[in-house]
Amino acid sequence: MKKVSIVIPTFNQAQYLPACVDHCLFQTYPNLEIIIVDGGSTDGTKRYLAGLKYEIATRTCNPVVELDDNGDIIRKEILAYPRGRELRIITFDEDIGPTRTYNEGLSRATGYYCTYVVGDDIPHPHMIEDLVSTLESTGADFVYSDMNLVDDQGRIIRQMKMPDYSFEACFARWYHLGVSHLYKTEWHHRVGLMDERCQSANDYDHYLRFAMAGCKFYHLPKILYSVRYHGDDRKTGQHTKDRYANLIEESKACARKAKAWLARNRDNVTPWTNSLNRRNL
Repeated sequence: MKKVSIVIPTFNQAQYLPACVDHCLFQTYPNLEIIIVDGGSTDGTKRYLAGLKYEIATRTCNPVVELDDNGDIIRKEILAYPRGRELRIITFDEDIGPTRTYNEGLSRATGYYCTYVVGDDIPHPHMIEDLVSTLESTGADFVYSDMNLVDDQGRIIRQMKMPDYSFEACFARWYHLGVSHLYKTEWHHRVGLMDERCQSANDYDHYLRFAMAGCKFYHLPKILYSVRYHGDDRKTGQHTKDRYANLIEESKACARKAKAWLARNRDNVTPWTNSLNRRNL
């Protein structure tokens, strides 16, 4: 069973990070390397991270296991967290910026497959298992799935259905891969890590470079991830007012780059589409 690296980039997300980390640790796929990178938080993130390894090693629960012959309930103390996950925690005292935070984790990934999960989002329990299975059954290099958009109470605002892959649909028209994905780690060794000059649309730029280098993408039409939305009056990360404007401008630049590349290479784009590979699932 191949190792999967999950990078969790975080910055001032102490309210949400523990749930994100737990949903990564409790994935049904067991061979996991989890790399948490705190990019300089000033809230309670560092305090939580300082105690995390101890909590994982020692936290117990006491579920009911049976009713004995006398009619008494028998409980058994068990460790709460699954065993066998690798965990690395990297913290910085100063704000190092979003893209470097991602790269500090990606550069340390040793798994055959790799992804990131933003520190306030929720990966669903079978996410990694289903994405690995899809990569191995289709021969793709990169798989992405559909997602939910949820509020702070976990209520679903809307479902985010991604298009089946084509370079034009997913890069040239706009970025339509989302954040629920998994890819062969060798691809960020081939094309390099995220461009730190790109502070907002860093994933758009990064995976566009994958695509232009010949990466094979596949869409799994299954909801495996919940993106957290904190409301119009409490937008965080890339959706704060100043960063969102930059996200739009950087995304436009990526779309223009993709359109120009497609115009030059339309006849040479690999016809790697879901319809060609559905039979392998």
